[in-house]
Amino acid sequence: MIVLEELDFIWDDAELTVLKDLWDREFSITWIGEYFERDPDEVLLALIHLARQNHIDRRKTGLKGE
Repeated sequence: MIVLEELDFIWDDAELTVLKDLWDREFSITWIGEYFERDPDEVLLALIHLARQNHIDRRKTGLKGE
């Protein structure tokens, strides 16, 4: 079995830059998913990637955002 095979893991640099900005502005993961027309799980995985590379920090509204 391949897990999460229905998700799209490909993000280009421009999308990751916008994702970082939306994260910093404390938009919710659900809203960001709608913005990119992606599953919120795809957004979460991209955020994990950015966090592991120290490109984003924790935020006061937490993971879900406002």
